[in-house]
Amino acid sequence: MKKWIYAICAMVMALSMTACGSSFEPSVTSMYIQKSGKITYAVVESFEKEYYSLEEFQSMIDREVEACNSRYSEPAISVESLEVKDGTLYLLMNFADAGAYAAYSEEYCFVGTISQALDEGRSFDMVFRDVDYEEYETADVTSKKDDHVLVTQTEGVVELEKEVKYVSNNVEILSDHMVQVMPIEAEDEYAYIIY
Repeated sequence: MKKWIYAICAMVMALSMTACGSSFEPSVTSMYIQKSGKITYAVVESFEKEYYSLEEFQSMIDREVEACNSRYSEPAISVESLEVKDGTLYLLMNFADAGAYAAYSEEYCFVGTISQALDEGRSFDMVFRDVDYEEYETADVTSKKDDHVLVTQTEGVVELEKEVKYVSNNVEILSDHMVQVMPIEAEDEYAYIIY
């Protein structure tokens, strides 16, 4: 996703959110992580017709998706839906995995087990919190190597099909299946969500 789309995403109004755990019905721009590791990214934004048309926006998204998919033997990215309702743009995009999302968004994203993250060189050397704000050290959160982790630099709402266990200090737990990644400014800073 190109940088100007992130500029659009920065204008998200605070809307009501409901965590559902097993389905994704976003009311704000957000990311949904399935148990399989597939990612759905939703853009929910005010749509100002005087600045661009839906057809132009659709054409741009289609070109970007086609360009990214040309890197793979079979399509890894698809547009599930794109529509405007009552002046609000709703875009749903599906990504086969975190690698496809990272290639498209141009931001680091990892989804896998803690064991895989450690093998890839990800550091868990930080303080983690659970939903009750109890703090945990690295050894506590990495003891179960089969637990999954999302490592990202994409700020905003993240919903997970599985229940959240621990988060890094730059993440706020909103519910059992929903978190808010706070703005990340440093190039070497990442948000960790363990589930």
